[in-house]
Amino acid sequence: MTSTTTASAPGDQVLDHANGELLDVREAPTDRLARFLEDSAELAGKLGEAKSAVEREVLRRMDADASWTAVAGEFELQAPSPEAGMSYYEVDVLHDALVDLGRRGVIGRQAARAALKTEITVERKAQRAGVKALLSLGGEVAAAVAACERRREQPPRRTVRVRRARQ
Repeated sequence: MTSTTTASAPGDQVLDHANGELLDVREAPTDRLARFLEDSAELAGKLGEAKSAVEREVLRRMDADASWTAVAGEFELQAPSPEAGMSYYEVDVLHDALVDLGRRGVIGRQAARAALKTEITVERKAQRAGVKALLSLGGEVAAAVAACERRREQPPRRTVRVRRARQ
């Protein structure tokens, strides 16, 4: 797989897809970097559209052959059939049907459990605004809350949002 934007190491130069020249990211002015980010977002959108068009054509060919695995040169292509994922079961209706079948002795509990899984999920998530409010109280509350803070080994990935400034 080849890329039109390549980065080396710190002191980086990237291939500017707008003009085909190398752009030294350490030396370029910030407005040039902003234009690069905007151009990259536009190119990513165009690449996504192109990829979708090619995928539609490959799927059309696979569907015409009624074969969803194909070898094309050095590549193996796989896709779900048109019917894959088209049906689903309304879980409440299925539950009622399984309970009825179980009560009448038509199926056993194991069969019903194999057909319908019940999950109960509880997720706790710290709310930054609430935590900051507790920390601002100071004293025992702030100490107890502060003792719960942990540092990540790696910082989260950060991105830069780009939009045109009003002229």
